[in-house]
Amino acid sequence: MGRLIPVVLLAIAAVVFPLSVETIFLDVGIERQLGTVQKIFYFHVPLAWIMMLYGVVCGIAAAVQLRRQSRGAEAIAIAAGEMVIVAGLGVLITGPIWGHASWGKAWTWDARQISTGLLWLVFVAYVLVRRYGAAGSERLAAALAIFGAVDVPIIYYAVKIWKTTHPSNEVVVSLPPEMWAALWPALGALLATATALVAIRARQELCEMELDDAWVRAEDPSVGTKGETT
Repeated sequence: MGRLIPVVLLAIAAVVFPLSVETIFLDVGIERQLGTVQKIFYFHVPLAWIMMLYGVVCGIAAAVQLRRQSRGAEAIAIAAGEMVIVAGLGVLITGPIWGHASWGKAWTWDARQISTGLLWLVFVAYVLVRRYGAAGSERLAAALAIFGAVDVPIIYYAVKIWKTTHPSNEVVVSLPPEMWAALWPALGALLATATALVAIRARQELCEMELDDAWVRAEDPSVGTKGETT
């Protein structure tokens, strides 16, 4: 069942995403002030939501792994952290394009831009520490992931706490029905793809851990399944 879910999600995304693109570019009208560039919104916002969602997932999973030494939580944390980097990169590319059309500047150093950039850098550091850190670096990596998760609500409320050039959170709520009809399929397709990739990557990470254990046991039969000496 665990292997089937990613396939189903990717199949759904493969059907929904082309229909979503057709809706965005052919069915939804062109916004008067920004023109065609406004259609970046339908990709920028879902990527931002996915980035923040998996930032929280990574932080929670890293905390569970730190406390319980759970390999499942560790694998989820690594996979979710990598997804934050991928989705965040999409946000940091599409955002400045949209911003340049809206404000005349690609980057204005407002609170939401800074906190989003910080989130991306934190998770880049997390993945690097997890991949290349020395023995015992798991605690540092977990601390980075938890810090990143704490940054997520800061990103969300930045436009309320500080005066920013970024549109407020109420903009999405106030969208006309035809824009909602384009946004939801795009979000669903991207979220399904992201979730499938996280599930596949987490399973791959678990397989790598089990393979490492197998090599250790092959060299020293007295070592248990989790590296303990029996």
